[in-house]
Amino acid sequence: MRLSGVGEFGLIKKLRDMCAGSPPGLIAGIGDDAAAVRTGNRNILVTSDMMIEGVHFDLSFTTFYQLGYKFLAVNISDIFAMGGRPGYFFASLGIPRSFRTADIEELYTGIKKIADESGVTVAGGDTCASGAGFVLSGTLTGEAKRVIKRSGAKKGDGVFVTDTLGDSAMGLRLLKRRGRRVRSFSSSAPRLKLMKRHLMPEPRPAGNLSAITSMIDVSDGLLADLGHICDESRVGAVIYRDKIPVSAELAGTAKSMNIDPVELALRGGEDYALLFTAPPGIRTRAFRIGEITGKGRFIIDEKGRKAVFKSEGYEHFR
Repeated sequence: MRLSGVGEFGLIKKLRDMCAGSPPGLIAGIGDDAAAVRTGNRNILVTSDMMIEGVHFDLSFTTFYQLGYKFLAVNISDIFAMGGRPGYFFASLGIPRSFRTADIEELYTGIKKIADESGVTVAGGDTCASGAGFVLSGTLTGEAKRVIKRSGAKKGDGVFVTDTLGDSAMGLRLLKRRGRRVRSFSSSAPRLKLMKRHLMPEPRPAGNLSAITSMIDVSDGLLADLGHICDESRVGAVIYRDKIPVSAELAGTAKSMNIDPVELALRGGEDYALLFTAPPGIRTRAFRIGEITGKGRFIIDEKGRKAVFKSEGYEHFR
């Protein structure tokens, strides 16, 4: 069967089955945002992310500085999704021969910017020539006092997100229309804010980690990522369309373009907010958008109509 028939998540499941086993110390492996290993009295986290030119980014509207910032940001988001704090970053690059030294220096300026903001140490990596575009592969370590997986959601838990959704998807649409780079975000124009949300996401940790039962970062889209929690926890979920948080910038821009902003929030992806479940009485500033049920996956609209939702969002190979 071709990969297009299996899809990214089907392939991951097959690989997890091939690598099944519970060696001593492995807390979380394939199927979570990061691997977690118990070493002595420490929980070590390790995550790995790739970014490939033409798939994850377009250099016609992304600067090397912005690309470097996002490269580390998506890895930091994975560590936060496991309840951890980031530590050491290793960057491996496949670089086209046509690039200049200044391009890679600019990339690392972006990496260093968010590394310094997040307490991350850039500790190593690898470089080689690429004959098929720019390829970036990052590995980030971290630590967690308590590892939070996707598999802990329980019936009756609330479903929460830590930030507004859909901004990145709209930002990407605007960048494709613009077709050229944005080098300054000094203006407060709504469209610039949306483009920045796509180019330079700013992951933030969740609060009150002790009460959270499961967590994931919103990288593939709300519906897809909530589907991952449901799959791993073997539960269902109900979410409310009018509870999905949307920024004023997205609402206004979407209205002017005759686009439903909630659809972007549900399926857009790359927001790198955190989606988590917790008992309904949790004290949190996150947005409550639904609850965990015993089975089924439903979205209820503003008129109270219930519809089944599928795990729709971005998926490689489809």
